[in-house]
Amino acid sequence: MKDTTTRRIFEKENQAEVSNNIEKRNNQKSLTQLVSLTLLNHQPNFEFKSIDVKQSYSQQNYLTQRNQNVQSLHYRPEQKQKTTICTTIQIYSPIKVRQTTQISQSAQDHSSKEPKQQHNRFLYNYGDIILTNYQIYDGIQKCEFLKKHSINSSLRAKMIDWMIEVLTSYKCKDQTFFLAVRLMDQYLNLSLKSHAPQDMHLVGVTCMFLACKFEEVQPVKLQTVHEKIAHKKLSKEEIREKENQIAQALDFKFFGATLYEIITITLQMINQYQKLHQIVVYLAKMILYDYSIISQFNYSLLSAACIIIGCNISCQDQSDEIIAQVLQILNVDKDVTLDLSSRILNLAKNFDKQFQNLENLKKFNKNSILDIVKLQK
Repeated sequence: MKDTTTRRIFEKENQAEVSNNIEKRNNQKSLTQLVSLTLLNHQPNFEFKSIDVKQSYSQQNYLTQRNQNVQSLHYRPEQKQKTTICTTIQIYSPIKVRQTTQISQSAQDHSSKEPKQQHNRFLYNYGDIILTNYQIYDGIQKCEFLKKHSINSSLRAKMIDWMIEVLTSYKCKDQTFFLAVRLMDQYLNLSLKSHAPQDMHLVGVTCMFLACKFEEVQPVKLQTVHEKIAHKKLSKEEIREKENQIAQALDFKFFGATLYEIITITLQMINQYQKLHQIVVYLAKMILYDYSIISQFNYSLLSAACIIIGCNISCQDQSDEIIAQVLQILNVDKDVTLDLSSRILNLAKNFDKQFQNLENLKKFNKNSILDIVKLQK
């Protein structure tokens, strides 16, 4: 009986000691994990919280507050709401959010006006310099470039008419056409070889091929030139060889002014691009047919004469002011320019008689020579 009582007392004391040890262990903090707040919200102050790994399995909200009685640098941060991250913009954030609809609308209006203002500022600062550079490299200046060849002016006019058809059919820009004509005339002027009429087809095709490389975003491929444009009458090797000959004759200096470039920059400088561009470019295409005009006058005089005709047709109220500006900007003689404009107008009246069966100029352009003559009357 005594042994039984002693054993019970021993078991109760042992059980009490074990329970006390468990309570002591529960009151003490166990292993902690370190999490830097700077990884969550980029704040400069470094603070830490501690969590009880043992209690994290039994409690869903395992975040604990910092124990004020214990001096520790380790604690787990409180969990933040996701909405604060999405809606709150900190200073360090590279993302900028529109504040109001009114501000964004005004910014949009300002951005829509900005390219035009920049363009006007560009012309104001650099228009004269660009135009002067165009005139320095004026390609054809009073030279008889067909004189040493057996190619006549009518064959050249047919080639130009065919160039309009080809380049318009492949949706090339007007600048591509003017550059192709300039390259052809410049090559015939600088070439040491005398060309026969049968060489004109190869020269014209190659000049269009070169102009497309310079001006078009997606130039016409050599395979297309061989099959569709030359209709397999010219081989790829012949086109490549002629391209090499043109490059050597021009000393690889393909830069230079065209009628289109001088007309465009002049109209922009006098602020008449929208009104006169279409009709003036049409007149510039027309005078390229006439060898007697294109071989006697440089591009600056021809551009001024075309602009004066377009001004007399479309801007009669401001004609005197615009003509004075054009003569000053292009630095050309007034009497010579007015005589040339009368000659070009006479060409427009007699174009159908002088260039019979050449219909592509009227066919692939919105303006008509007859309309110009009627308006001039």
